Amino acid sequence: MTINLTPETKAKWRKWALCLGLPAIIVVIALALSPFWADYERPITRAQLPAESQQFLQTYYPQGNLALARKDVEWLEKDYVVILTDGVQIEFDRRGRWKKVKDKRGLIPFDVVPPAILQYITTNYPGVAIREISRDRWEIDVKLTNRLELTFSARNFLLMDIDD
Repeated sequence: MTINLTPETKAKWRKWALCLGLPAIIVVIALALSPFWADYERPITRAQLPAESQQFLQTYYPQGNLALARKDVEWLEKDYVVILTDGVQIEFDRRGRWKKVKDKRGLIPFDVVPPAILQYITTNYPGVAIREISRDRWEIDVKLTNRLELTFSARNFLLMDIDD
């Protein structure tokens, strides 16, 4: 017994196969590739850091002994985290540029801070040290030892917000 399908019936079956089959294929491919997108943290050595981050450490923390260096991969974004034995924590982007420098003692090197921001802090908050500085594409956040958090524009270094 054979079934003769009319061209209209064949077209309906093709439409259903495309509507159901194509998303199923996409899901299978996405599941097969998911290990490549997985988040992971892997310890590394100082020599495995990008050249720019190695230069940063040599310039600003030459005596700093490395307690931990790791590579963090999160959804195709790669960062490096370095923790020194004296408690300083530095985060670098995938190219090795610093993203965040944190020292609870307030001993962040002045050369790390952009000059306009450093001038603003020394003028308006004399005797107060910087304990953390972080930057992204749009903002630079500075946390001071007096518990104030200042937010500056990354483009022109103008103060945008003060949070206490």
